[in-house]
Amino acid sequence: MTVETIKDKETWDRFIDESAGGLLFHKWDFLKITEEHTGYRFFPYGIYKGEELISVFPLFCRNVHGLKTAFSPPPMQSIIPYLGFVMGQEYDTLKQSKKESFLKMVSDDIHATLQEFSPSYLSMMLVPDQLDIRNFIWNQYSAKVHYTYTVDLTQPSEEIWNGFHYKLRHKLKKAGQSGMELHREHDISTVYQAVSDRFSQPSMNIPMISRRYFEDLFRAYPDHLAAYNLYDRAGELVGTVTTQEYKRFLLWMGTPRMDTASAGNEYLQWLLMLKAKERGFHTLENIGANTKNLNLFKSKFGFEITVYLELYMRNMLGTMAEWVYSNIINPSRLKRRVVSYIE
Repeated sequence: MTVETIKDKETWDRFIDESAGGLLFHKWDFLKITEEHTGYRFFPYGIYKGEELISVFPLFCRNVHGLKTAFSPPPMQSIIPYLGFVMGQEYDTLKQSKKESFLKMVSDDIHATLQEFSPSYLSMMLVPDQLDIRNFIWNQYSAKVHYTYTVDLTQPSEEIWNGFHYKLRHKLKKAGQSGMELHREHDISTVYQAVSDRFSQPSMNIPMISRRYFEDLFRAYPDHLAAYNLYDRAGELVGTVTTQEYKRFLLWMGTPRMDTASAGNEYLQWLLMLKAKERGFHTLENIGANTKNLNLFKSKFGFEITVYLELYMRNMLGTMAEWVYSNIINPSRLKRRVVSYIE
């Protein structure tokens, strides 16, 4: 087994396109744009078995005043929920013994690569389908469990509808009779402003990301990124969200609470479920089930809970830095002064 830095965009993207676990977050331009806007250096590692590329591993590193950090993805909340390594297209067809052999080779090579960099703090957020982390645990990594919401779009629309909470169904019926209109756009102005207004409130501790970052991503992936805005009869915005439409349909960033009596966000999500199903997507994901005050709203849609895992490792210096960031730098009253990517 060998680890090499991949310099060819076509090789990288072809591997992601053919893999089962690769998402739009893993695509070359998405990663390079993220590197440009975060200040983290991107390392596009490929893991080879002989001449065969069997896994890719995007890693973002930064050294600040002697504190080495390594992330996959870099810590930009609400933007890249998970990343980590991706196995090749043949992996899912292998027998279990062969899968475990491949995973051991990949995890050992990743571990050796990380030891060379020797970060004080490391975090890898894996995609939901990658649950076998035993080799990393045996290499003394720690793990956290995270959750997200998904719905199976292969089932009939009636079954999806019947899985909704009865009060939600009543709201959706009423909204469907109110003359709302859904617009699919590539201009992120409306959704960005709505989310920015929401996150600027003192009670919200999620930093906003530069608008230029989103604009660059939308230019790079016009076929896979979109903004959906829902308007009432009077032309007022009642719901807005960005989506990723690549392999699975992701409700990505948006659906902020709107100052309106209509069930705009609820109706928006129902319309997008129908749209995703019509376009042949098998899965719709409403990213994130880890925020207590949002889960009651999301769970009314009958989503299934899906697990994804975070691997992390930290030494004493990394533990101290994490405490400082969590308790001093990141409180909502200070975040807009000290987090460089907030506009």
